[in-house]
Amino acid sequence: MRTRSIFFLALALGCGLVAAVGVQQVLATRDRATPAPVVEMKAIVVAAEDIPMGDPVKVTQIKLEDWPKSKIPEGALFKVEDVEGRRTKTKIYKGSPILDAQLLEKGAVDAGAAPWIPKGYRVVSVKVDPVSGSASMLRPSDRVDVVVHFPAMPSKGIPKDYTRTILQNVRVFAVDDKYALTGDEKNQKSIQAKTVSLLVTPEQAEILTAATELGQIRLVMRGLGDNDPVETKGVDPMELLGLPTQGGDPEKEIVPGSEPPGKEDAFAQFLSNQTNSARATPVSTRGSGGQTWAMRLLLGSQVNDVVLEADTDHVWPDAMGTIWRAANNGGSALPAGEPAPTTAPPTSESAPPQDGDLHPPTDSPVPERGSDQ
Repeated sequence: MRTRSIFFLALALGCGLVAAVGVQQVLATRDRATPAPVVEMKAIVVAAEDIPMGDPVKVTQIKLEDWPKSKIPEGALFKVEDVEGRRTKTKIYKGSPILDAQLLEKGAVDAGAAPWIPKGYRVVSVKVDPVSGSASMLRPSDRVDVVVHFPAMPSKGIPKDYTRTILQNVRVFAVDDKYALTGDEKNQKSIQAKTVSLLVTPEQAEILTAATELGQIRLVMRGLGDNDPVETKGVDPMELLGLPTQGGDPEKEIVPGSEPPGKEDAFAQFLSNQTNSARATPVSTRGSGGQTWAMRLLLGSQVNDVVLEADTDHVWPDAMGTIWRAANNGGSALPAGEPAPTTAPPTSESAPPQDGDLHPPTDSPVPERGSDQ
């Protein structure tokens, strides 16, 4: 029994060994039948170092490098002679393929500004001075933020002074008319600029133009390699001084008439207050039940008070349906505090009106004060 067990065990081991050898041979045959794919390569011109914008390309700045054909970008150049001596439209970084669209035509020294503008971008020029233009330190290809100060203009929907950053990390396309500096110009310490041209998208061009028309532009220079955007909330001068703010947020919808008047309306507001103080205001009624009004008259530096009461005894109503007469001592229209002349009371409904009564004008002459009726 033991002999039979040993026999079957040896047989199983032999079969397993044969199977393992067979599988190994099959796999080896398959590997030889499917060789590794060959990647087709082709040499293209790449930058051997950083090449500044506007410089003619030198032989020492470029080299040929094998790239997979499937990875070669459109517009790549394959001969050093096709690149040497041509000026760059933009900065080309080390190891990057040099594309035909990045270079001016061979032999072209200055083809104007248009060939330098990348597709999909626009150039907008803004006026600057030594302060708003970063003290003449700006050069082409620098990066700036655009800050604008809006003065209060309630008529245009700006209720208060406000300062905010509207564009960030914008490339300087040109300083005055220089968009590609020569070797001598690169050694200059500063450029006394009157205009700075910025490279922006069409939407940014609209924002920049509107800000230029409404407020004062200032260009804030960025450090080399500092390209990260920064969240800012803007500055309200009242908040800067720690004073209570007036008006709403300029970014919110502004309801006409909801904002307090600006400084330019202070004098008009003063006059309006003076006018309101001179308007008639109702006071307590008299015992007869008639309505009484008090009026303050401003005559230069003199202030006079007159009290009017409704006259219900006469039959001639005015345009408002009521006749008003002065209520001071017999109804004469004299300033408060001055005695009214004594007159005889009317004897009938048809008697002529007193001087203080406000009646429609008639063709009959008005009798003199104190004359016999």
